[in-house]
Amino acid sequence: MIRTFFVFVFLILSFNAKALIEVDITRGNLNPLPIAVSPLSIDEESRKNFEKLLKKKNIGSEISKIVEKNLKTSGLFNPLNKDAFLQAPDIANLKPRFEDWNLIKAQALITGKVNLINEKLRVEFRLWDVLAGKEMMALAFTTVPNNWRRVGHIITDKVYERLTGEKGYFDTRIIYVAEEGPKTQRIKKLAIMDQDGANNKFLTLASKSLFIRYRNWYARSCWGFSRNDFCS
Repeated sequence: MIRTFFVFVFLILSFNAKALIEVDITRGNLNPLPIAVSPLSIDEESRKNFEKLLKKKNIGSEISKIVEKNLKTSGLFNPLNKDAFLQAPDIANLKPRFEDWNLIKAQALITGKVNLINEKLRVEFRLWDVLAGKEMMALAFTTVPNNWRRVGHIITDKVYERLTGEKGYFDTRIIYVAEEGPKTQRIKKLAIMDQDGANNKFLTLASKSLFIRYRNWYARSCWGFSRNDFCS
């Protein structure tokens, strides 16, 4: 498993607050937390520029979809249907009307906005406690536009940790062995992908002999060929 570093800017960070998710150990059951993931708002000029750069019609909505999918697949959250949202994304990001979000049974709310600044992608997001009517966290990230998917994973990590008290795992990459061909002549390649299956890339050429070693806490990948051995 490989993690890469990412630079982000803290705007506001709440300390010493309780997680919203509680597990009833007497029943062995966990009800997913109802959470509203509002599409990240974006100004029209930035939207058009990102559409040209990334071939995505609305990059703010695309990032929010990544966050929503990650939270849902964790099994701990129940992202609410966006058709039920009563407040526009740009207004919700400034000051949510908590009574509107209470009306659709949301207990937590994610809002944010996206801008193109000096050819960089800047994403701000906020996490709100709907029941208490207060902001729990606010962060901003600045990176190259092609990192937009990773921004979604990092936002999910921050939300997951803030609400559960556990470290998130969404900004993670997985090394695996891909195989193809007949059973008696399997061809193997070392590959890497994001934890959600996106951005799949092959790290080696096809080979009939491949092995992976993991040592200590660091992932050290080695693959052997008939003529040469390579380690990274």
